[in-house]
Amino acid sequence: MRAAILESQKNLKIRDIKNPDYVPDGYVKIRVKSVGICGSDVHYYSSGRIGDFILKSPMILGHETGGIAESDGDNIKRGDVVAIEPGIPCGKCIYCRSGRYNLCSDIKFFATPPVDGSMREYIVHPEGFVYNAKGLSTSEASLAEPMSVGVYAVRKSLIGPGDSVLITGSGSVGILTAFVAESSGASVTLSDVDPKKMDYASKCGFNAYLNDKIRDKFDAVFECSGFASEFALEHVKRGGDIFLIGMGNEDGLNNLKITSNEITVHGIFRYRNTFETAISIIKKYRERMKPLTEKHIGLEQLPDYLENGEYAKYIKTIVDL
Repeated sequence: MRAAILESQKNLKIRDIKNPDYVPDGYVKIRVKSVGICGSDVHYYSSGRIGDFILKSPMILGHETGGIAESDGDNIKRGDVVAIEPGIPCGKCIYCRSGRYNLCSDIKFFATPPVDGSMREYIVHPEGFVYNAKGLSTSEASLAEPMSVGVYAVRKSLIGPGDSVLITGSGSVGILTAFVAESSGASVTLSDVDPKKMDYASKCGFNAYLNDKIRDKFDAVFECSGFASEFALEHVKRGGDIFLIGMGNEDGLNNLKITSNEITVHGIFRYRNTFETAISIIKKYRERMKPLTEKHIGLEQLPDYLENGEYAKYIKTIVDL
């Protein structure tokens, strides 16, 4: 089968690898059809690392995955459209045993060195992390992974009808988080420094503005860019909440402003127990989400696509396998 293998920094090859032919009990074989390009894929390609996760040996890219079940499980049947949760926790540590498996230090997460990702034609995955996405296309099913980040953040926020929400960073995660916040009943505004991203947010039906046009304060701010934590602090109400989703800013926040205004700051790391909710929200808003699945490329095109930086023209690119 064909796979996208990052052999070293800026050295991506499409190669033949062995097709998995053994499916253990409790696992499902999946024909991968759609994989969204995530910012982490681009970062590993361009820099060879994200923080302490360093590419030291060849690794298959991809973790935003939609596919077709090729074998039966207890709750998954051959032919089902499925979404894949890409992290497999150890199941034994204190975090796993307390239900906070996203914090498991031994989690095996797709396309995080040294774990291979899903940009290959077939994977064999634990059925407990395979979700039926009946009624969706495999491209739409691939959105369940980035959507899960928003589901987890909004679930922690407890926002609801009557609450005002600002989402800073109008990339794909920001827009998907906006859909989750809207589904909770909140009033949602997005902001960014990039007019092109704001255009995508507007196409998805949201009010979106340049950062310098934001004047109001909000009950909750979801910071999705990784670079606007101080901006978030300026625009949250006293007693409000900030949720740091984007990873990229190591600058400290103003502790005096946080304490004197009784603002609560939450770190958001991936997600847990979110995929079924994510799939239901995608089904609800699938028409408005079409701008997120309109750009497709074939697997063989991927090396040139990343090398030329063409991905930057689009809010989301789906790789077809």
